[in-house]
Amino acid sequence: MKIINALVSVLLIMSIVITQAGCSTFVPHRQKVSVIASEPDAKIYINGELIGVGRVETKVPRNRDASVMVKCDGFYTATRQLSTTMSGVGIVDIIGGWIWLVPWLGLLSPGSREIDSPNMTVVLDKEKTK
Repeated sequence: MKIINALVSVLLIMSIVITQAGCSTFVPHRQKVSVIASEPDAKIYINGELIGVGRVETKVPRNRDASVMVKCDGFYTATRQLSTTMSGVGIVDIIGGWIWLVPWLGLLSPGSREIDSPNMTVVLDKEKTK
């Protein structure tokens, strides 16, 4: 009987922690972003790493800003910033935190943030000839 009571107690505690830990903990920690360059042979770098050429889709951490750089011979290099903002799920965790304090723990998770503009088109300007 003691084993059953202990098992029920453990299951009850685990279910409370899992359901009240904040919705953000269940959101994937990486978000898909898409970058399209105006030139099909332009190299696309995200955070200094070459991701692809012309058009790329990749996943980046939701809770960190990312730097996008697009390079192509005969064109000026273009740089853009992917910034983060509070996600809808993060807002739900804030509201839930006022009812139960535990959902605020979800705000520590990357799922509480999202990339502001996950789809980006970069138009390159031609370099001036001498």
